[in-house]
Amino acid sequence: MTRKADGSSKRAEYHLTEAGADLLDVVRGLGAWGQKWINHDIGPEDVDPALLVWDMHRRVNIDALPPERVVVQFSFIGAAKGDYWLVLERPGPSVCMQDPGLDVDLFVTADTIAIHKVWMGMASLADCVDDGRIELDGLTAHVNAFPGWL
Repeated sequence: MTRKADGSSKRAEYHLTEAGADLLDVVRGLGAWGQKWINHDIGPEDVDPALLVWDMHRRVNIDALPPERVVVQFSFIGAAKGDYWLVLERPGPSVCMQDPGLDVDLFVTADTIAIHKVWMGMASLADCVDDGRIELDGLTAHVNAFPGWL
């Protein structure tokens, strides 16, 4: 990887080197192997909302975001509880473990096990919304676009 400082801010951009890009298929193969052999019986001892939100922020589809900043508040209920925020903006999203003091655009209230299963590809977001394990509340445009952001 190479690191490039972002002008006047403390942010930096990281880019794969040619050698890193050559490893991409290997890393994807390891990911597929892990998905096949992972524990599919997620229980209360397997969930960590802070780690989940951190992982989500690393995989935000920047190209799918609207031009304006979007603040998403996650309220976890059930096996593990807590509130976390994703600040989705270009050039990169941020995670806040405490209220960032910004207006929230989208509220996600989720059973912790259900949203972990959605993130792991073991459950459908639509099914979890339909049966009430996950609730999305905000502008219709944000609710509809949310799955594409992640």
